[in-house]
Amino acid sequence: MHIELLKPHTHAGQHLAAGDRLELNEASARWLIAKGVARPVTPDAQTPAPSLKPSRRDGSAVAATSTGD
Repeated sequence: MHIELLKPHTHAGQHLAAGDRLELNEASARWLIAKGVARPVTPDAQTPAPSLKPSRRDGSAVAATSTGD
């Protein structure tokens, strides 16, 4: 389960700050949530959105072509 810490916390000997995100087993994650130390987050929220930059300098997209081989 993915969580985001709401308070500083030490996990496996590592000091973590509020806002840090980690993946834990369900029981550990639920325990931290119940204690008010963390909140659940979706895995998608952890991954930055892909870049929407154009693939060519002139701003046009490059289309993949098939050679029919």
